Amino acid sequence: MRALGRALALLILVGAAVTESVAAAEETRLIDQFGRPVDAREFGGHWLLVYFGYTSCREICPAALTTMTAVLARLGPLANAVDPLFVTLDPAHDSPAVMRAFIAHFHPRIRALTGTPQAVADAARTFEVPWQRSSTSSVSDHGTLFYLVAPDGSVVQALHPQQPIDDLAAAIVKHLSATSRQ
Repeated sequence: MRALGRALALLILVGAAVTESVAAAEETRLIDQFGRPVDAREFGGHWLLVYFGYTSCREICPAALTTMTAVLARLGPLANAVDPLFVTLDPAHDSPAVMRAFIAHFHPRIRALTGTPQAVADAARTFEVPWQRSSTSSVSDHGTLFYLVAPDGSVVQALHPQQPIDDLAAAIVKHLSATSRQ
């Protein structure tokens, strides 16, 4: 039930909530690498593969996004059933333009999300992503999991990017297959 709450909260963060003012909505809404507000209706009925990180991360985030790219390639046509998302933890640095340039090095379907510090912190809190700031950097440490979110909004599995590509792809296929049999 907690996982469902986390995923549904993401939908609220990206625009499904009814707010009292446009300004309040803008404060809690994520935007993509093209500066477009993210609308929760875009994700309705879709599988999501979500990763949190930041563009100035030198090793972990590029490696994880390279893994995500390889998993999507390994899935072949099944990858079309999954919307891959990269959510920054460093919105002060990761503007839409920075996100667009960074994500261009990975799978073309990965959508990069940024927003206000509040929107990003809310998204990280939604998935219980551990992260902290340091005195010298916006982000010094963060969790490194992929979150597989089912079409109903539930987080069905957290996957570690250091698992073998075949294992990650097999886990995703297992969930996609189970849903298609229902």
